[in-house]
Amino acid sequence: MENTTLKLRGMSCASCANSIEDAINSVPGVNECIVNFGAEQATVKYDPRKTDLAAIQGAVDAAGYSAYPLQEQNLMVGEDDAEKRHLFRESRNLMRKVLVGGIISIVLVIGSLPMMTGLHLPFIPVWLHNPWVQLILTTPVQFWCGYSFYINAGKAFKRHAATMDTLIALGTSAAYFYSFFPTLFPNFFINQGLTPDVYYVTSCTY
Repeated sequence: MENTTLKLRGMSCASCANSIEDAINSVPGVNECIVNFGAEQATVKYDPRKTDLAAIQGAVDAAGYSAYPLQEQNLMVGEDDAEKRHLFRESRNLMRKVLVGGIISIVLVIGSLPMMTGLHLPFIPVWLHNPWVQLILTTPVQFWCGYSFYINAGKAFKRHAATMDTLIALGTSAAYFYSFFPTLFPNFFINQGLTPDVYYVTSCTY
């Protein structure tokens, strides 16, 4: 038996770690696989006469993730410069999305307070609850800030599984696309004696 440690990319929750473990353990010749979600690493024990790293990496790729060997020296001194640059870019991109999404979400929550509470709050501009304004504000949060949720949910769907990304993508999409309909066709609801309320604020607060 040989032991190797793989660096993993693409995980977003513990369910992803379980999916990778199952994918690697299903490779003929793999004796044991343990995935550390926090460290984003997989420790694999396998029989080199029956399989190799390429087959194991292929199984991870097929599951919708990526893996590459973590060299022994990296285990001793930490991740190499390329990995650090990758993590820095990911962190910077995430912070940018959190900032943009947070500001827009606060604006939308404030604008929706009269509807959610039933109170007359004159200090809140009426235009903040205009459905077209909410549509314009919410769309970049839904599809730019939430892009990774859709991608990871798609990966889970391909392997016939569901993760936290699936839950978030379905929940926010339901709020967004339902609200899109009364924004375009408010008279349909009015003719039924209903109020064409929208829930963009729900879809943007991940």
